[in-house]
Amino acid sequence: MPIPKEDTKKNLVFDVRVATVVPGKITGENKTYELKGIDLAMKLHYLKGLYFFNNTNITNSTSNNGTKNNGTTNNLWSVSEMKSVPMYDWLISYFVACGRIRASSDETGDRPSIKLNDAGIRVVEAQSSKTVDEWLAMEDFLSMQDQLIYNHALGPDLPFSPLVCLQVTWFKCGGISMGLSWAHILGDAFSATEFMNMWTQYMQGHHQKPKTLAIQHPSQPNYKPLSPSQEPTSVKRVNPVGDHWVNPTNCKIGTHTFHLTPQQLDQLHLKVHGSKMKDKDSSQFFEVITAIIWKSIAKIRNDLETKNVTICRPKTIKQEHGMPYNGQVLGTIEATFSVSSADPSTLVHLVAENYVDESNMVEELVNHDMSKFDYIVYGTNLTFVDMTQVDIYGFQIKRNRPTFASYTLDGVGDKGSILVLPGTKDGKLLVLHIDENEIEFLKHELNKEWCIA
Repeated sequence: MPIPKEDTKKNLVFDVRVATVVPGKITGENKTYELKGIDLAMKLHYLKGLYFFNNTNITNSTSNNGTKNNGTTNNLWSVSEMKSVPMYDWLISYFVACGRIRASSDETGDRPSIKLNDAGIRVVEAQSSKTVDEWLAMEDFLSMQDQLIYNHALGPDLPFSPLVCLQVTWFKCGGISMGLSWAHILGDAFSATEFMNMWTQYMQGHHQKPKTLAIQHPSQPNYKPLSPSQEPTSVKRVNPVGDHWVNPTNCKIGTHTFHLTPQQLDQLHLKVHGSKMKDKDSSQFFEVITAIIWKSIAKIRNDLETKNVTICRPKTIKQEHGMPYNGQVLGTIEATFSVSSADPSTLVHLVAENYVDESNMVEELVNHDMSKFDYIVYGTNLTFVDMTQVDIYGFQIKRNRPTFASYTLDGVGDKGSILVLPGTKDGKLLVLHIDENEIEFLKHELNKEWCIA
């Protein structure tokens, strides 16, 4: 049974220490990375990754100095090991992530860019009074993840704001959590997870010599392009926020998660399609989940502003250790009927077949509006993010897989956003960011109609 959230958070995490880690080699002088329109469209959004490890052979550097009681050496992982040559080499490869934002420069004028000054990433160490199991047992523990992921936003001092923050938290059981805060302007969820998974390769010694990663040229999407005469509906203009890159939301967004087992997924597929699961249909889990959540939210919102949704999916899942970039397709789907009373299989068909790619138009719009506006993507419409193929369990410590891993979003607009991620044991994890006043209604609706609790 879940443990209720505590009234206070002040004693959950303590002894917080902050440092900066820089690459092991200088990138060069006066080098600038120019940001694309799609990057700038994501400037007010942040990806937050959280990995829990419940292994007894992971320990703090202050615990017995890596020695067992009998004097023999244990196979330990420590903070001092984390901040060592493998990390320095890893950051040589990801030199762009070690830069700092410049709101303007001689090279790019008023267009923001990243100064490749090797200023490094933020690394935080903390302690927790809980065990890993106790934390995971707390009700809606992801809503308290700000304790385990460093509070990170760009600005108001942009030249001093790191683009990436890592926080390692030691639990009293000897387990740890690793929290990642990633400025979305750097790249999409595939880029963020590849960043972490590449670190695993360096920690395991699979990269003896660091290599400078090359910027990729992602393959073109297969979805229908938007007419140049149209304007994208997947983004919303907002007044410029200045040097503090935080989304000025109109409502308080809450976070809630649902865990779906493979058996539950099969049952949902059967209920939607009325036929037994086929191997070839396994790729439609995202579409089925999207249809169910879309219909349920439309019902509790009485169909208000739910006929248009945004779908974020990768152009390609094969990044091949490339430079981080925003390669996600931003597309929209429009329903011309009442979503709340629609047959879910009809919505599945819309998601699968009527997906209109707006990525190029977003690029053009941001370039055209340069310096006039900022933008919101997640939550402009009800937004579904397909992360089902993201390798979130690929980040390992001493070849130990996470006990639990998840990603969330910061900067979500008032229409809300839903992430669909890999779950444990071949299931799926749903992370919902919606108006906190809607969460209980949605939980009731999903439990009543779909047995999702």
